[in-house]
Amino acid sequence: MNSSYCFVGAQAFVDGSLQAPADFWVENGKWVPGPVANAEMIEANGAWIIPGLFALGVDFQEPIRDDVYTLKDGLEAMRRGGFAEALYESAANPVDDIQKLKAMQDACGKSGLAFHFLGALSVGHQGKALAEMLELASGGVVGFGDGDHFPSGLRFLRLAMEYASMTKMRCFFQPSEKSLVGKGCVHEGHFSDMLGMQGIPAQAETIAVHQILELAGWLQVPVHLKQISCAESLNLIRHARARGVDVSCDVSVNHLLFDDSGLFELDTNTRLLPPLRTLTDREALWQGLSDGTVQAISCAHHPVLPQDKDTNFEDAVPGAVSLEIAFAALLPEALLRMKSGRNALIRLFVEGPAQILGVPVRSLALGHDEPFFVFSPGEERLVKMSDFAGQVHNSPMLGKTLRGRVLGTMFDGSWRTNLWK
Repeated sequence: MNSSYCFVGAQAFVDGSLQAPADFWVENGKWVPGPVANAEMIEANGAWIIPGLFALGVDFQEPIRDDVYTLKDGLEAMRRGGFAEALYESAANPVDDIQKLKAMQDACGKSGLAFHFLGALSVGHQGKALAEMLELASGGVVGFGDGDHFPSGLRFLRLAMEYASMTKMRCFFQPSEKSLVGKGCVHEGHFSDMLGMQGIPAQAETIAVHQILELAGWLQVPVHLKQISCAESLNLIRHARARGVDVSCDVSVNHLLFDDSGLFELDTNTRLLPPLRTLTDREALWQGLSDGTVQAISCAHHPVLPQDKDTNFEDAVPGAVSLEIAFAALLPEALLRMKSGRNALIRLFVEGPAQILGVPVRSLALGHDEPFFVFSPGEERLVKMSDFAGQVHNSPMLGKTLRGRVLGTMFDGSWRTNLWK
């Protein structure tokens, strides 16, 4: 099996930007000065060589819900999308004791990809009893969170943050006030009224954001807010940061691509939590990425069985998958909306997540064997069900045009090209 390659005329992402086309030589997974004898010559034709991306918002469901999705499915999805690293936080399988943490570390440690884990704030993500955070911290977690569960009482939220502060690690929250979410399934506003559907007001998020930021400032606890969807939430984050609160945040792929004006199609793949917000909110999320308010993009990769989406909109299970197509789907929008859009998008998927977690940032350097993938930005295609790993395909991008494709990955020192069916 050949272990030496030359990617002819490739553009490598080095020192924060894509470089001019040049030959990129690899030997035993390492970038080396060329030429290398007996190397396989691969015509890159201007394709990009990018460090393996870092996925936030990843839950592969196994073992509790391996009827929906498995670790094997998730690993395949990561490879197809160019992701070599992930923050794993399972809503179905809370990491609330050291035995569960070790089991997940062992399972993912054999994958050839890099995984970091969030420990639970509470036992079973129930918001009733605190998890053993000190023990989990000693076992290797990089932070704490209760998945998409937000504590229903401020007293418990305070206790959880105080306990987590003893570890000096960041607390992760998806801000959502359940009493205001109720049975809502779309954003509360003009389109929910027209559709006659129960809405979820923006205040369900902004009130929770305000509570978290007030406690974080008071208790001096670093926090991360996941999948922010509202313009006003970003304003609250800006104001909190200005007064010294250590807060980071991310936004999800689909909230950057879609808004509630498209709900008339009643595509259950757009049934998400938090719901798709207004066009104004979507524009604000992009502005937040541009001005640095938002540090990273979350894949919010939530597999849902076809039968749980093949129903009326209100009864559909919320969630969407995105690992396989996230980078390519966002690229055209990034080019239009952000300065140096292609470089900025890569940094948001490579540097941002690592900086939030305080782990080393992946970068390509001569003599090093960092994982990378090769991306062709010019290829145009339709998104098909077979593009997605496993038995699920719950993506709002189904049937839509995608520009760009991952041609191959050099993960764990091996070159793989047979990514797509």
